[in-house]
Amino acid sequence: MSKKGLPSPYVMLVLAPLFWATSNVTGKLGKGWLTPYEMTFFRWFIATLILSFFARKFIRQDWPVIKQHWLWLLIVGGSGFALFNIILYSAFSLGASVVNVSIITALIPFGVICFSAFIYKDQPHLLQWLGIGIAFMGVIWILTQGQPLALAQYNFALGDSLALLTTGIYIAYSIALRHAPSIHWASMIWAMSLAGLVVAIPFYGYDLTQNGLHFPDWRGWLMLLYIAVFISIISKLFYMESVIQIGANRAALAMNLLPVFGAVMGVLFFKDEVMTVNHIIALGLVIIGIVCSEYGAKLRRRYPLEQAPHSAKT
Repeated sequence: MSKKGLPSPYVMLVLAPLFWATSNVTGKLGKGWLTPYEMTFFRWFIATLILSFFARKFIRQDWPVIKQHWLWLLIVGGSGFALFNIILYSAFSLGASVVNVSIITALIPFGVICFSAFIYKDQPHLLQWLGIGIAFMGVIWILTQGQPLALAQYNFALGDSLALLTTGIYIAYSIALRHAPSIHWASMIWAMSLAGLVVAIPFYGYDLTQNGLHFPDWRGWLMLLYIAVFISIISKLFYMESVIQIGANRAALAMNLLPVFGAVMGVLFFKDEVMTVNHIIALGLVIIGIVCSEYGAKLRRRYPLEQAPHSAKT
């Protein structure tokens, strides 16, 4: 247990992708009850409401810092919370499968490590590069249905293309957390949830003009409550705090667990989701990439200098 009363970052980095995997399931389930704009608006409305009550003490304490960093919070929270969800739910509404979307998210660690190396001059271990490369091949394998050599001529399904866009948003979000203001985690989640709500409002307003006012039935409300508590608050908290504690590069590797959890849940929850040989090959590549990358990260921590061994001397 950390000083903030939270679990170890490694425990949080297992639970966060587990909850996110259920997010993909609810995203596909919810398309029968709510539009992507409605789902995004209601989830952040409920999350902000809950946090405004339970975190009010910390919000008051951190209010001066929140005001000072309001623009950063609006941009990072609005994109990582609202835009990410709108695009993800839109992907499911266009027929994207939970299994495919889950595997595509394996690109997030690849992007985080590459951009961190370019922007912050981070020096990942050779095995980390190898690991993310293997995981990346897993994503390419599933996107091309087992024909990676045909990538240049391959036409991605619109749902898969939107899923690729969400990975870009989350890569930027993960890197931006390096510059998070120093406030209590409850205040941080509240501020970002509020930013997500603010960004979601115009999209929801547009939806009202197109479809009119609509509320889900009791099943939709239960789903939204689950999303608000476990996915919008707890999973975001666990990932954000893990990034802050151990760094974006190491924390982002846990995102590779999402394809595993998501693929299994997709098959368990939906009859139209099938685990094919291509999915198994892609997941195998992702898992090998996780192991390779984490071992490389351990070597980098053990040998932090440029001369860190990459050979049998280790």
